[in-house]
Amino acid sequence: MATGLELREKSARSCLAYGLRIHSAIPLPELEPGGSGAEVELRLERVRSSPSDADCDEAWSRATDHDVELHWPEVGSFLVRQGREIVVDPAPGVDELVLRTFVLGPVLAVLLHQRGHLVLHASAVAMAHCGVAFLGASGWGKSTLAAQLYACGHEFVADDVLAVRLAESRPAVVSGIPHLRLWPEAAITMGEAVHNLPRVHPRFEKRACRVEHPLSIEPIPLTRVYVLAQGDSPEIQRLRLPEALVELLRHSYGARTLQAVRREDHFRQCARLASQVPVRRLAVPRDLGALPALARLIEQDCGDAP
Repeated sequence: MATGLELREKSARSCLAYGLRIHSAIPLPELEPGGSGAEVELRLERVRSSPSDADCDEAWSRATDHDVELHWPEVGSFLVRQGREIVVDPAPGVDELVLRTFVLGPVLAVLLHQRGHLVLHASAVAMAHCGVAFLGASGWGKSTLAAQLYACGHEFVADDVLAVRLAESRPAVVSGIPHLRLWPEAAITMGEAVHNLPRVHPRFEKRACRVEHPLSIEPIPLTRVYVLAQGDSPEIQRLRLPEALVELLRHSYGARTLQAVRREDHFRQCARLASQVPVRRLAVPRDLGALPALARLIEQDCGDAP
């Protein structure tokens, strides 16, 4: 366990995530090596604009057109600038695993948003190089469903943080961090030995399952979006455009922090995605035994995807 800026002693390295080459002052073993050059710089420094000690007992965030500052009392402070720079100021005694979880989760999501991506709280796979996304809050089963489809031979794209590129002729997604985050019961269903899997956070049982095959570095056309909902049996229901738009707004990552700055731009991004990609509600039983049937239903529904 490192203390504060003692992490500076670690050697810097280049790595790859979401199609970006990141030069990081802290080790990020979850990521693939990124080669030479860097589009994003991650460094360790004091975040000067941190609140007073009296304000540090609660998590908070501040966003402007150019930068976003995030603070978690037991983790540290983070400053994300213009989609190109991440400044990390670790809290004294923070566990390195916890620090990386926040860097590769909400902090990286902010940077992707600054670079113009629509960032969704979603997991995704690719079927025949066509992206399929699953929206849902924590615990709804989006990671488990992505894991099931990955086990069926489909390509893994991202888990929990999904970046949608809208600069293409059609919306596209980019490969994220090659890890699935699964509860022990789901990991066992996937044939994993839970005791060999690291926890995503020391306080929680959720485990990190590494994806073994190489991730795509090219954008993948997004052809389906499923909104997970509880149901007695697997079922797919088409959503009308207004319903689809509401769900995309609802499941945008960091809605309170990020969309308050460029609300109109974010609304237009969600509206474009809803108009170009079918958004459907997927009824998911609370039964891991239903996963194979869910996977087959999705494969059948995506059979006519372009």
